[in-house]
Amino acid sequence: MNPVAKYFLARVALFAAVAVPLAFLMNLLLALAVGLLVSMIASMWLLKGMREEMIDHIDGRIKARREEKEKLRAELRGDDES
Repeated sequence: MNPVAKYFLARVALFAAVAVPLAFLMNLLLALAVGLLVSMIASMWLLKGMREEMIDHIDGRIKARREEKEKLRAELRGDDES
C-alpha cells in the first residue's frame, strides 16, 4: 500500500478513535474539535515511523521525476549521455 495513503488512513482512524467516544459525552462540534486537536498531538508520537516512511517515499518520487525530467531535457538538446 502507498505510504501516503497508509498515513492518511491512520490519521483518520486516530481522529475517529478520539472523536467518536467524545461525541456521546458532549456536543458533536466540540467533540470534533477536541478530537482534531488530540489526534494532531498524538500523531506526532504514535505515527512517527509512518510519517518518516511517507516522507522517504515522497522524496524518492521527487528525485525520480527530477532525473526523468533531466533525461528528457538532455534528449531534447541532443546530448548523448547514454
